[in-house]
Amino acid sequence: MAELVEHLERFLGPIEGGTHGDHSTPDGVQVITFGADAPFTGVTTWATLGLSNHHLHQQGGDGLHQELMMHLPNARQPANAAGVLFQVARELIERGRGLARGELIGPRGQLFAEAEMTALVATSPVYLPDSFAVCNTPTTRVVLTWLVPLTEAEARFAHVHGWRTLEDIFVAQDPDLTDFNRASVQLRDIP
Repeated sequence: MAELVEHLERFLGPIEGGTHGDHSTPDGVQVITFGADAPFTGVTTWATLGLSNHHLHQQGGDGLHQELMMHLPNARQPANAAGVLFQVARELIERGRGLARGELIGPRGQLFAEAEMTALVATSPVYLPDSFAVCNTPTTRVVLTWLVPLTEAEARFAHVHGWRTLEDIFVAQDPDLTDFNRASVQLRDIP
């Protein structure tokens, strides 16, 4: 675990807080936060720590050890950010399968108060250097997965047309994917 913590802090700055949750959170999993404005101005990064102790299956692969993360605006830290990460971690442990790139969670209802986001998509942490995405420890390879909040329209679009098509729209329109209060991107009809 020390190697993973060192890896996270090298890219995200020092751990500044965390919680082990309560009786409903997965054993051995905590949620940690890193300093404001790290790895870039205007955000605080939240991440699970300990989920990677669970061997999760994946389609077409031997297995996966995974940690989850979200970048959220400094000015509007949702009170339930840790709860969202704990819930997803618990679901992964219960189903015994990790999140694949582009896998959607939801829509399931409002993720954060006063925001239109109702779903999450698992993707690579593209706002960070490529070397951040995987941490090789002496015992396992840990994949770091960014959970991006989506509006209901974006999630439904991705369910129909696929994550790659929505990702192309994100690239073209360049929304701030750390802003969980952003408006939905302009979705186009696909032939």
